[in-house]
Amino acid sequence: MAIDIKTGTARIAEFVTSATPLPAARERAAVAIRDTIGVILAGVVEPAARIVQAMAVEDGRGSCRILGTRELTSPDLAALANGVAAHALDFDDMCFVSLAHPSCGLVPAALAAAELAHAPGRALMNAYVVGFELECRLGNVMNPKHYQERGWHCTSSIGTLGAAAAAARIFGLDVTATRHALGIAASAACGLKENMGTMVKPLHAGMAARNGVMAARLAQQGLTASEQALDGPQGYLAAMDSEHATLDSAVDDLGSRWEITQTGITVKLYPSCAATHVALDTLLDMKRREGFSADQVEVIAVEVDSITPRLLIHDRPATGLEAKFSMPFCAAAAVVYGQLGIDTFEVDRIHDSAIQSLLPRVTMRVNPAFDEKTTMSQARVTVRLRDGRVFNQSGDGARGYPGRLTDEELCTKFTGCARRTMRQEAIDRAWMALKQMESIADVRQLTEFFQPA
Repeated sequence: MAIDIKTGTARIAEFVTSATPLPAARERAAVAIRDTIGVILAGVVEPAARIVQAMAVEDGRGSCRILGTRELTSPDLAALANGVAAHALDFDDMCFVSLAHPSCGLVPAALAAAELAHAPGRALMNAYVVGFELECRLGNVMNPKHYQERGWHCTSSIGTLGAAAAAARIFGLDVTATRHALGIAASAACGLKENMGTMVKPLHAGMAARNGVMAARLAQQGLTASEQALDGPQGYLAAMDSEHATLDSAVDDLGSRWEITQTGITVKLYPSCAATHVALDTLLDMKRREGFSADQVEVIAVEVDSITPRLLIHDRPATGLEAKFSMPFCAAAAVVYGQLGIDTFEVDRIHDSAIQSLLPRVTMRVNPAFDEKTTMSQARVTVRLRDGRVFNQSGDGARGYPGRLTDEELCTKFTGCARRTMRQEAIDRAWMALKQMESIADVRQLTEFFQPA
């Protein structure tokens, strides 16, 4: 029997308020939180983050921390500032079910709500899980049409609902108030893919976090929304060009199947668009094995799925943000430098003569067979050298994908990110605090560790 509109929305609210995440789900959440705090500490010094921080400090009053600084502000503006920093370098994690960067909205929203509520670390982890699960269910209902055909950026359009769920869970809202919070968030959701490659893309993450916290706080104070705000005739699903018109398939297995443990979260080990990562792993492996140099390369041909060219739109990037969405640049940098880090996307690297010489020799084309598997999980790279030698290699998933991330890799990434704002001694203490997150009685004890040393 089909689930009616009210029951579907109510079941989502019931899940958000009362679900008991599995220990394995909480551990996946802890990994995501550790990773995201690291990328916030790296992104906090970026121009887009600095602009938003200045506004947050000027306009906000409160006791929620802007991570990587000594500044405190209101919960909504702390979520905004930390969300922008989390996404500023495009080094934050990815989910191939929601087609969003989940943690850059979820973690700042949950942190701000937890600081306001003096919530414990375990509550932070549970809130992350329920927000993540909701985003995945919405991704299954709304995509591919919502993301691939209509230009919505799921990090914000779907992420706002996830952030609202996480904040509602931490505030302890009941089912009715949680339903209202989701309805408020549905009207606050936004984010256009046309702005990818600009400062607005990380702003999307900040807006998702801020709007999610705002929605939960307003619902807590009694603001109400339509019971059909999500899937009414003129609701969220309809307005945002959802693939499916109802929430039926979104709620059927909530609480019995955990997407976070099955498909999981993809941690990025390169600070570029996730659509570059399988090709980068493949190309770097090939370069290490065969030992060729940039001046030996005649052609680098990359085969990808059909969604990748819609994301990697900058063949000749002029800025660091554009370079993150450029297969020619990322491939050239992999060959020229043998690695990709945060500094790879500085403007002087983009104009490096070795990079500029190699860019025209990188091609990208769609291989329709790759569309039969998970989005952005397949790539094939062919390198032809000037002496006639040809190397081919295919990739299926990248390092950092679920099951392909070690604690050592995560710690190394966190340390490299945090060095942009903190000294090594402080980084070591912060990492140990994050490892003990579940036992922390008040999240404010955790956020105190993330200040400049």
